[in-house]
Amino acid sequence: MQTKTIYLLLISLLLCATGCHNKHRDDAVGNEEYDYPVGLIPDTIQTGFSDESVLYTMEETLLENFLRQSDQYQGQKLTMRTAFPEEWGVLCVERLPQGRELMLVQSKSREWKYLLVTSGYGTQRILDILPAAVNLAKQDGDLLETEKWTTYRQPDGAFRIIKEYDWTRSLTGATKQQVLEHPEKYHRQHTYTEQFIINDMGHFEAVEVDTLPDYKAVVFFYNFNDKPELWDEYMEMLQSYCEENNILFEEVYQEYNRVILHNYDMSFSLEADITPYTESLEQGLVLLCKGQEPKTIPFGNFEYMRMIINRYFHLDKQESSRPAI
Repeated sequence: MQTKTIYLLLISLLLCATGCHNKHRDDAVGNEEYDYPVGLIPDTIQTGFSDESVLYTMEETLLENFLRQSDQYQGQKLTMRTAFPEEWGVLCVERLPQGRELMLVQSKSREWKYLLVTSGYGTQRILDILPAAVNLAKQDGDLLETEKWTTYRQPDGAFRIIKEYDWTRSLTGATKQQVLEHPEKYHRQHTYTEQFIINDMGHFEAVEVDTLPDYKAVVFFYNFNDKPELWDEYMEMLQSYCEENNILFEEVYQEYNRVILHNYDMSFSLEADITPYTESLEQGLVLLCKGQEPKTIPFGNFEYMRMIINRYFHLDKQESSRPAI
């Protein structure tokens, strides 16, 4: 009887020890579920060296899978040549429908941020990835390259990414004429705008994006070596007329393929290529309006140019609709 009692006591101790071990193991697994803060991904995603947000250690398998897939994404690739970072951390996790997760991760160098869609919290299966923010700069002698990507979350949940690249060579030792004749040797830049949604399969799907508000613009162009007589006088009057009617304007004599237009409070800019509309003329005006075919006016009679501007932008209808004073 005593032997049986001792035997039962040993079994009870063993079961208790096993239960405690399992409880500690379950507690550890449960705690892992709260390693990453759960919340909403910010509406604006950008990065930089000054970012001091807490980075939570990425699970090893998740990190390996991410690094393996890091360049397998839709959209414009990075322009700069640079080494991809190996050390990353998690910033935040957002719950998605169907049990999926949206994870925001950042390189420990603070130069990169990615969005990851996973099959569910606690899993290492990545469904898709999207680079959301980049902030890079590299100087080599008299050359400076910068690349900056910023993501803006739209009201409908889409992710709009603005990708900007700039390449600049020092003007030290260059003459003004050299810069005018070969501007591309001293400065190059481009901007891409892309937009993505998370589809039913948990993948980032590219969607068409219309970033242009309704706009009206007039570009005055002339050959650098052959400015027409009365050009300055007429342009001053036409620019004043454009301002009165909220029409953007720009005066150019080179780089017709990348004319930058700004509105008056600098909250909107547009890069336009007017080359196809200037090939047969040395000087004139190109009229631009969202949703309309651009129109070219040869430089000449002031009243004629203003009349065509009125017709193209339908200013004559606006005038006729105003009540008499």
